[in-house]
Amino acid sequence: MNNKKNILIATGIFPPDIGGPATYVDTLLKELPKRGIEVRVVTYASGNQEFKNNLSDDKIFRISREQNIILRYFCYFLQVWKLISWADIIYTQGPISSGIPASFACRLCKKKYYLKIVGDYAWEQGRQKYGIKEGLDDFQIKKYDFRVELLRFLEYRVARGAAKVIVPSNYLKSIVLKWGIVEEKINVIYNSVRKAEIMKEKKALRKELCISGAVIISVGRLVPWKGFDMLIDIMPELLRINPNFKLLIAGSGPELSNYQLSIMNYELQNSVKLLGSLEQKILWQYMKASDFFVLNTGYEGLPHIIIEAMYLGLPVITTDVGGNVEVVKPGENGLLVEYNNKEQIKNAILEIWKNKEARQEMIENGKKDLEKFSVKNMIDSLVKIL
Repeated sequence: MNNKKNILIATGIFPPDIGGPATYVDTLLKELPKRGIEVRVVTYASGNQEFKNNLSDDKIFRISREQNIILRYFCYFLQVWKLISWADIIYTQGPISSGIPASFACRLCKKKYYLKIVGDYAWEQGRQKYGIKEGLDDFQIKKYDFRVELLRFLEYRVARGAAKVIVPSNYLKSIVLKWGIVEEKINVIYNSVRKAEIMKEKKALRKELCISGAVIISVGRLVPWKGFDMLIDIMPELLRINPNFKLLIAGSGPELSNYQLSIMNYELQNSVKLLGSLEQKILWQYMKASDFFVLNTGYEGLPHIIIEAMYLGLPVITTDVGGNVEVVKPGENGLLVEYNNKEQIKNAILEIWKNKEARQEMIENGKKDLEKFSVKNMIDSLVKIL
């Protein structure tokens, strides 16, 4: 009997795009065939990516982003529709850019689809474009203008139509429940995190990267809810206690100019560096060369970057929100603080800086409990559902 399955993955991003969803789909493309599941991917692409990749890889089908949204979604729908008879399973990565066209194709062909949800698109767009100030939890219980409510309705409709909804944390399960999706449909599977390994020693990396002092590093998209502005705000106070503190921020995004202005206003050009977007290996080098990892975030589905920091031997300070509490055990493998609480963040940094013994204990504990974020565990759990 032939038990071989074919899975079509519909995603918004895929390498060379960077980001968690791109890495996740790339991992599935490599790992699922080992379990007897053939994979094809429909994704969006910038520039001429789609032409170059289709010549070299018949498993990746790229739709150009360089067209208006209606045409873009129609081309995406058409590509899914062409492949749908080949696929036993349709697995879409998000309810909007891939979810809307893929779910429409599935409904026309009377085919079930599975849906991965890693955040609330309506909330993210509301924060970036439509003036929403509330955090994700408060957002769930309030009403907003037509644009936000339309996005909210669309992601709910796509989620409701899915045979199964897969989320990477119990926190995100609680969010999707608030959308009105039945609990029996929602499955929690922790995403895998590639084990961050850099062979060079910290001292050599510091010399190579021109890093010195007590180095704090933070990583993420430069968006308001990531709270990098607060980290910049506390630097003058930290420098009065220890002039050797340094802050490195890796990432890009719409808040870049605001952070550059803050650094100039505080005259922190020698103490705060904006590194921009970095290749994975270079980012890991900067992280390993640093002394502390701090993430002042108002929302986190599952904090991959925190897990990578633990692999790299960094003590972690982050907020008691979202999926962070499923990774960080306060006082054991890191410290939890309130989001944007200036005093708590400053005191946590000083506590770890002053107490070398506690810092080393957190580093050791941080490396122990990471097996649940392995590729094997993620693929095993996903295959059972699929």
